[in-house]
Amino acid sequence: MQDQRPRGPRLYHKKSRTGCLRCKQRRVKCDEVRPSCSSCSRHAVECVYPNTNQTPARTAQTTRHNSGPPGGSPDEQTATSPALTDDASHQASIASLCSPPIDNKSRFPAQGLSLYPSPSSPLPPPLDEGPDGDISLPEGPWRRYWEIRLIHNYHQNMVQPFPMAQNPEILHMWKYDIPNLAMRMAQQHNRCSLLNVSLANSALYLWTKSTDERERNELFKLQQTYQIMCTREQRRDIDELHHLITENADYICFTSLRILAHSLALVQTLTIDPWEPPIQWLHMGRGASQVLDMAQKLIEKDSQLAINLFSKSKPDMSNPTDLIYRDHSTLDWLLEHPAGPESIAAREDRELDDEDVKAVYNKALSYICSVQAAIDVGEPDFAIVRRFGGFAIWVPIEFSQFIEERRPRAIVVLAHFMALWVRYEHIWMVGKAGEMQIRGIYKIIPSEWKPKLDGLFKIFNQTDKDR
Repeated sequence: MQDQRPRGPRLYHKKSRTGCLRCKQRRVKCDEVRPSCSSCSRHAVECVYPNTNQTPARTAQTTRHNSGPPGGSPDEQTATSPALTDDASHQASIASLCSPPIDNKSRFPAQGLSLYPSPSSPLPPPLDEGPDGDISLPEGPWRRYWEIRLIHNYHQNMVQPFPMAQNPEILHMWKYDIPNLAMRMAQQHNRCSLLNVSLANSALYLWTKSTDERERNELFKLQQTYQIMCTREQRRDIDELHHLITENADYICFTSLRILAHSLALVQTLTIDPWEPPIQWLHMGRGASQVLDMAQKLIEKDSQLAINLFSKSKPDMSNPTDLIYRDHSTLDWLLEHPAGPESIAAREDRELDDEDVKAVYNKALSYICSVQAAIDVGEPDFAIVRRFGGFAIWVPIEFSQFIEERRPRAIVVLAHFMALWVRYEHIWMVGKAGEMQIRGIYKIIPSEWKPKLDGLFKIFNQTDKDR
């Protein structure tokens, strides 16, 4: 019987034949607003059309993106207001939630190899650059079919992804409160970042379960498209709503947490050969941390907001002493040079002479020890997975640069952290991410550092035996 499932067009915009020259050069769809199209206005550049005698295709009504459900009115839009804080760097770091920085300049000098290129990476390109900068999904039955399926899948399979049930209040929040918030903000205010990241998350879940190659390809493009749409709009939402944080805290904070959770789930999609490090997830933690910190400073502690309920739920991850300043002596051997302290190679290795660099490594080791301690005392799966996500929040952002530079020490530390993920591969958002990262790291790490990973392969065999 022939497959009758709806098939939609490719997830890219249609070509604009009468658009401005800059949009044509960038290969993005031009909305043809005169005298300056939305894209050129957003980038603050001159907008030039090829034929000045041409009749304008449409008039300028609004430049805000509308990638959500139809029905939003321009009258319902919230006007852009000045930032609550004058600290530009603070707002810039919050914006990093939406697009990981492409500038890898740091006060830490590069060690070893140059930055790792990811030609086959499934991660979205930086926003506002390239053809995907204005990506959207076409309206029509195909889109509606997929959105209904994705929403149904969320309620059917994703509300309780853990074997042991969470707190009933937390379960109710994820099952009813957050979906209702996403729908209400999309319908009443045309703010769709929370809805889009939920759809992206649902598409990724179906991708992990599907065995049909064509469907998997379509699902992966869907999750990528919704993710790009979400992060683009989340940046705008933070700019426009964070001066009203007390009224919009749940929306902004849970969107940030959803983005972080989605980037964690994407780790399992990264390739082994060539090895792709989980850079996006590490960068997302920084942005989520900034948003949550901003909210906590402005929201009353006795507030009934859902984000307060979530932050007070187990596990308690509020004490830095328990997370990044605890004893890590059991893992200090990971930082030692494999040739031995008296070797010429060890004497020439000056990386740990920099106290700031050493502090970054020590915090990463401390956090790994804190997760291991939580596993040892039998914390439930949902608590451990939440601690996995916390690594990107608590470990300094410089650690991600060390990973991009392929510093052997950083890669070894990452491998031992990913080893903790292996026994939780039954959780859909973890999957085979731990094993795949370790195998990918083993392929590229310098041979003298490989012995520090040898014990990790026993974990795979033990997990297989347990199953």
